[in-house]
Amino acid sequence: MKTAHRLAVLAFAVALNVAAVAALHVAMVDGTRSALAANQEVEHVVVSATPTHPAIATSNCPTTPKAL
Repeated sequence: MKTAHRLAVLAFAVALNVAAVAALHVAMVDGTRSALAANQEVEHVVVSATPTHPAIATSNCPTTPKAL
């Protein structure tokens, strides 16, 4: 009876530790996902200039005169 009782307590302790480690793993994975999602920055390009004369643009970028 003494050995069976010790075995049952050991099995319960192992099961409890496995459950605790699994819960910790899930919490760490969720925390990592939310931290990665929070660090992602969306890049926006905003052009807020008025159109310039094509001669000025080609003088600034002489290699691409046909771009404008």
